[in-house]
Amino acid sequence: MLAQVNQSRAALQPWLLPRYDRQPHVTVAYRGLMDERAAHPHATFRVQQLHEDIHRLQAAQLEPFVLALQGVGSFTTVPYLSVVDSLQLQQARNALAPYADHSDGCYVPHVTLGHYASQMPMATMVQHLQTTCCTEAVLTLDVSALWLARYRSSDIAGALHFEGCFDLRTQTYHAQPDALMVL
Repeated sequence: MLAQVNQSRAALQPWLLPRYDRQPHVTVAYRGLMDERAAHPHATFRVQQLHEDIHRLQAAQLEPFVLALQGVGSFTTVPYLSVVDSLQLQQARNALAPYADHSDGCYVPHVTLGHYASQMPMATMVQHLQTTCCTEAVLTLDVSALWLARYRSSDIAGALHFEGCFDLRTQTYHAQPDALMVL
């Protein structure tokens, strides 16, 4: 998958912001803003919510699964590799966002390739994506953990920082040494 991401980013480089440090990932659910200062008034994701998420994931009893990537697409701001939606991905999403309305079809699982650097017609970009990025092969990824990641909202192209992971095999959460949220 990394080879496909790098190949696609290289093919799209003339149209993308020059720097995109975010690691390839599939967002399962947006959980809210965090802040290094626990009492920050705009932080919406706190330790209590992390506890609740862990409990819901344990109750869902998700097992390791396989994600399939095939094809490309584009939102107005970013091109992406398409992720085939699966029952397991939907179950993880439902566990982490139980009160969201998932019937609107707005969730598009994907791996972002970068951010566009300028405005262009969407049809032109999608055609370019389909002709320059390998879209036929199905790439599969084994998923054995769900990671809680954060980023600096002031840096749209900045790297992800990992708080911890929920291991699907053991049904346990493991915080990273530099986690902002200690359980």
